[in-house]
Amino acid sequence: MNKTVFISSTYEDLKEYRRAIWDLLEKFNVNVRGMEDFGARKEAALTTCIAEVEQSDIYLGVIAFRLGSVDPQSGRSFTQIEYEKAYSLGKEILIYLVDEQNALFRYRHIDQDDKGTKLEVLKTLFRERHTTESFTSADDLKEKLQRDLKRLLTQKSSPESNHDEYVISKQIIDRFFLTPKQYSGKEIPVTVQFKSPPFPASKKFCTAFNLEFGETVGRAIEIIRPEGYKNSGLDESYGTSKHAEIILTTLNKVSLDIYVKLLFADEALPQVRARYRSETFYEPPDYDQYDNYEVHYSADAKLIFMFSKLAESI
Repeated sequence: MNKTVFISSTYEDLKEYRRAIWDLLEKFNVNVRGMEDFGARKEAALTTCIAEVEQSDIYLGVIAFRLGSVDPQSGRSFTQIEYEKAYSLGKEILIYLVDEQNALFRYRHIDQDDKGTKLEVLKTLFRERHTTESFTSADDLKEKLQRDLKRLLTQKSSPESNHDEYVISKQIIDRFFLTPKQYSGKEIPVTVQFKSPPFPASKKFCTAFNLEFGETVGRAIEIIRPEGYKNSGLDESYGTSKHAEIILTTLNKVSLDIYVKLLFADEALPQVRARYRSETFYEPPDYDQYDNYEVHYSADAKLIFMFSKLAESI
């Protein structure tokens, strides 16, 4: 029997995203429930939503910058009520939160004041209870959702099912080198080998990428798949919290299939390693400066791989 997915999100600000989800779910053997499918009913909208959640197997929550409709009796949003019903019934729950640093939304689709505060509380609850995913665009959401649904649903026969994900990764990396700001936050599968011992990330580095200083570690890497990126500048991977543990414990030269997030900082970061003690360096005067003339070009920006998760199978 096919499983049923309930799509929970606000509508006006996420119409494009919901269309992408519906298009993706067409590739799976699944029943879909969402407001687009409700039609005219005697029941109140919230009653209909709760009934649909009860009949579903998977709750799919997509949260951006709007709280949405609020139940006047409880003061809770429809999204929260739908989620709490799914949680209380032990449904499979997938949560996708907007990447607040890189996603672009119209100002009128961003809640402020009391609604904005309630939305942040709800997002905090999601992060505490679940391993959430972030998204920057409809295409990014579609890619991550497809990966997660593969372990929960059976896919309809399609030539695209066997498409090499590394081909897509290569296309995205190539575009990342051309327009890094546009592709920053994109998540892709890669195979890497660690080439150095772990090192702590510097304070300036963590500030540039909005990471926790003192909790972020990095290692030099070589990209094995897709091929063609030796000495490309993408030669480090970083991780924070639980991902740092994997970076710390994986042996050098062991191939690791992982998902990484492409990140871009619009400044050069020559000092990526933290120093926890002061050091003084003495350099001899350059008496032969004219015999050993060198020209050094400083980098304009920094591109990195941010460890996202281990790949179960690529």
